[in-house]
Amino acid sequence: MANIFTSRSAASFSVGTALVLGAALVTAAGGPSKPRFFPDDPLWTDDDKSLSVAKDIKEIEDTNGYDFVLNTFSQPGKREDVRAGNVNSLDEVPDSSWFTNRIGRQPMTAAELVKGPDRYESISLEGWQVSGGKGSGLQPGFRMRDREGHTYQIEVDPPKNPELASGAEIIGTAFYHAFGYNTVDVYVAELDASKLVISEKATIRDPLNRKRRRLERRDIKEVLLKSARLPNGNYRVLASRFADGAPLGNFRYYGTRPDDPNDIVMHEHRRELRGARVFGAWLNHDDSRGINSLDMLMDTNGTRWVKHYMFDFGSILGSGTVHAQYHRPGNEYIFEWVPGWVTLGTLGFYVRPWALIDYPKVPPSVGRFEGKAFDPEKWKPEYPNPAFHNMRPDDAFWAARIVSKFDDGMVRAIVEKAKYSDPKATDYITQTLIMRRDKVLKTYLNQVNPLVDVAIDKSGTLTFENAAVLAKAATPAESYTLQWFRFDNTQNEKTNAGDPVTITELRAPVPSALGDGQYIGVTITGKHAQQSGWARPATFYFRRGSAGWETVGIER
Repeated sequence: MANIFTSRSAASFSVGTALVLGAALVTAAGGPSKPRFFPDDPLWTDDDKSLSVAKDIKEIEDTNGYDFVLNTFSQPGKREDVRAGNVNSLDEVPDSSWFTNRIGRQPMTAAELVKGPDRYESISLEGWQVSGGKGSGLQPGFRMRDREGHTYQIEVDPPKNPELASGAEIIGTAFYHAFGYNTVDVYVAELDASKLVISEKATIRDPLNRKRRRLERRDIKEVLLKSARLPNGNYRVLASRFADGAPLGNFRYYGTRPDDPNDIVMHEHRRELRGARVFGAWLNHDDSRGINSLDMLMDTNGTRWVKHYMFDFGSILGSGTVHAQYHRPGNEYIFEWVPGWVTLGTLGFYVRPWALIDYPKVPPSVGRFEGKAFDPEKWKPEYPNPAFHNMRPDDAFWAARIVSKFDDGMVRAIVEKAKYSDPKATDYITQTLIMRRDKVLKTYLNQVNPLVDVAIDKSGTLTFENAAVLAKAATPAESYTLQWFRFDNTQNEKTNAGDPVTITELRAPVPSALGDGQYIGVTITGKHAQQSGWARPATFYFRRGSAGWETVGIER
């Protein structure tokens, strides 16, 4: 599968697909080969909003049952070991309707991380009206409309675990927004049930006959009976603002949306969806599945396009949304043949390893969450995910580098946003996230050659850093071996310049033998007794510009 960004720019592909296909036919017929790099490389924006979506675009509304059965007993999408289809020439993910580079590309303060997608520091439900019953989902709730007419989903915490689901949602939203995904505003608010005003237009769907009827006060009471109550008699609730645009249902972790002409990369081959497995493992987002996503139809100056959201983080960390998380989630799929047969064959004497994990005594708001037994590579969502299955070491490295940007203070600041009443909950979740983060970094930063920030300075010296060493996920390398080469961009051909050179420092002079060509490059391997992944070659390409050499390409 060709990468659209190394074949040509995303913008050009989206606008002129026919031209690209025509060029490919010329090449196949024996015409001149196309260059590897174009003048606008590296691309940091994928213009996947350029083609207007048809007015009859269909809403996708997968059910829990359908999504589970399809992904458990079938294999939707393509399962193949190919490079992600939406990375640029620097092996990074450009900004798009799916993803916006945030902490992975630029420093963020703790305050920016905590703010996340939120428009306000806090909200008050005073003067709001109940506008309808909640749609789908496990967590009890209803909808309210603020004074300006914006709709929010109001959800409650389980009585035995106050602050559990709301805290998880607040923390998860802040993290996923910082990673780069589209998320909605979420707030913790206090609800005084005695002051609730129900709109005359508020309706609720009857679960038996699926018809709508007028929402009544008894419907609200039924929700609040399933809610944890504050000492003052009010309720702590989660308020999630509805996204702008028209809802189009969920997206899927495989295939493309056939009625969206901008959606040209198979979802199982999108790096931000593959790499989401690393983020899911870190935060124990076992609910990482298509039904917990949202597509919204947007309109920009008459061009209709689809914006893709990640949402519903009520079942992360130690939360099972309406109860403390069970032992199995994160450790085994809902249905697996082998463990089931082994349990049956031993008449129940075989005990699954996850059943033996020791969870410490923690405040009820934490649920069931731990870091000592956590193994990033063994972590599993509720059931198979096609994009997660296709995750390669280079995808995992990309995601782990983003994880490495969160220092201890940042992690604590995000956890504090949940406003747990018990400081022990804040301390425990923070410490556990730090422990799990360190395991993620040691696992995924070392599966490939982790060299980053590779550049040639004005003096003609190559400099670089080691991401694993910077993150304290490994000790320094014993040495690095460099093979320099000239690069013919028009023919996409490399010619070695001299013999390999071994160095022990993170710098080396550029050989004068490379001459004054427009493109040069270097392939680097690392030697480390404990890190065999460092021996995998990483290749870096440089283009001569007015200010000197610029890094234009990376292969891992």
